[in-house]
Amino acid sequence: MIVKTFEDVEKRVDSAEPGSVFLISGDEYCQSSILLDRLRTRTKALGYETVHISPGDLPELSLLSLFSEGSLFSSGKLIIISSVDKIPNSSRNDLIQVLEKGTENILFARTEGRKPSNKFIRALESHGVSFTCWEPFPSRMWLWTRRFAEEEGITFTKDGSAAAEEIASGKLERLADVVTRVALFHGKGVRASSAGVYKAVKGDQETTAFEFCKAALSGDRSGAMTSLAILLRSGEEPVRLLALLYSQWYQVASASEMLKNGNSGPATAKKLGITQFRWKSVERLAYTWRSHANALVLDTFASADYQLKRGGDPLVSIGSVVVALTKDK
Repeated sequence: MIVKTFEDVEKRVDSAEPGSVFLISGDEYCQSSILLDRLRTRTKALGYETVHISPGDLPELSLLSLFSEGSLFSSGKLIIISSVDKIPNSSRNDLIQVLEKGTENILFARTEGRKPSNKFIRALESHGVSFTCWEPFPSRMWLWTRRFAEEEGITFTKDGSAAAEEIASGKLERLADVVTRVALFHGKGVRASSAGVYKAVKGDQETTAFEFCKAALSGDRSGAMTSLAILLRSGEEPVRLLALLYSQWYQVASASEMLKNGNSGPATAKKLGITQFRWKSVERLAYTWRSHANALVLDTFASADYQLKRGGDPLVSIGSVVVALTKDK
């Protein structure tokens, strides 16, 4: 059974019973970690022990024996198989055989990234619940911000929530990290504003990835290069920085074209999925953006991405994009 919402699969995990099967896939791993943690809690209440196996353990480890053998110390097993789509064919056959006969154990199988389309995966889906983890739509990120905040014992103001989501750049795992940083920095019970969020994320650094993007897009080449150097020195991932800069530029360039074509600000923001808090900044940049430079900038982004993936100097690679963005400004 394919389940489409996280809320639905979470309820099924929380009410898992002996014989339950969960197939989790997708490029986003924060949600699957949450589901696995909740399933561990559920199976602990059932008196189950946990067994974690990977493709490297097979076929020396027999799945038929693992599922059929009982335990002296538990009433059943939570069997976690990572990269289930990579297990040997013989083990695949054994696993399907076990599920067809029925088992008192609970299976949590995670694919390596996106869900493959093959007979084995379809067979797993037919015996349990299948869910694909994707990054949430921008319009739903605030729900995750609220959830993570509740778990950390803090709250956000409206602009604080928007700031956390902006820094996360659409990445759920990074959003969770931002919320945790805010909680650690300010303590439980805090109601964090945007200023409080930025202060917590900066720590002892002098800039944030968001400020770097803002400087580059507003034409401040010196400020952008200084921020870039600080971020790289502090351990920021170069590919992530480039991806963030691209997403921010794409929003500004797209907004610029839409506004010039007569679209209203609110309509443009809605179509691009930009929050009201973020839109004010995007709108200011959009009105001054030079649309004739789009082709040059796009080529420079592609070149920088290629250089980074071939081990090029991050400061030089990303710096070339900064130069293209700030040219003639």
